[in-house]
Amino acid sequence: YAMLSGINNAIARLTDQQQLYEEACRIAVEHGRFGIAWIGQFNADRMEIVAVAAAGLGADSMLRHTAVSLQPGVTSEANVAPRAFRERRPAFDNDIAASPEGGRRRQEAIRRGYRSVITLPLTVEGDCVATFSLFAKEPGFFDEEELALLDELAADVSFGLESIAEREKVEYLSCYDPLTGLPNRTLFGDRAQHQVRARGGENVLIALVLLNI
Repeated sequence: YAMLSGINNAIARLTDQQQLYEEACRIAVEHGRFGIAWIGQFNADRMEIVAVAAAGLGADSMLRHTAVSLQPGVTSEANVAPRAFRERRPAFDNDIAASPEGGRRRQEAIRRGYRSVITLPLTVEGDCVATFSLFAKEPGFFDEEELALLDELAADVSFGLESIAEREKVEYLSCYDPLTGLPNRTLFGDRAQHQVRARGGENVLIALVLLNI
């Protein structure tokens, strides 16, 4: 509950996606008392879930940097992250030591003493854009009550991501033409003002050239 409250507070005040990812991981470890929190973002070109934020790990940890492949036949079914991504719902394993063939990340987690893991899909407009993985040292950690809370947590973080995406879209459309993607008059005016102000009181001639194509 403390973790849920903390992350909802972060959603209310943060306007940057990366900051939200990092804060969610920090709160999960410090308030949720999970040993490891890891968020990976979907990369469509590489068909991978690529790490973007983590807590409870050193900067050089393999668990922090290893991507999760979504290519068919590459990742073991024991790996919960691809399942959560494909099914758009939480996937968990309450005894990861029973299936160590789940890949390097799972083997490293087992070596560190972790026994339970859950991955939560984070969605924007129905598409899974990232996954949020949490590791616990107790086997059988994710019971029905815990799953209900974490499902609510994933929905809240997804709502935060949608709000950030909507805000960024509005900001983009205010400065760029939606058809061509080219800068519009508003952005030109803003850049022109910056150029004028940057010169301060200098006696410099400024020329504006208009080309009618």
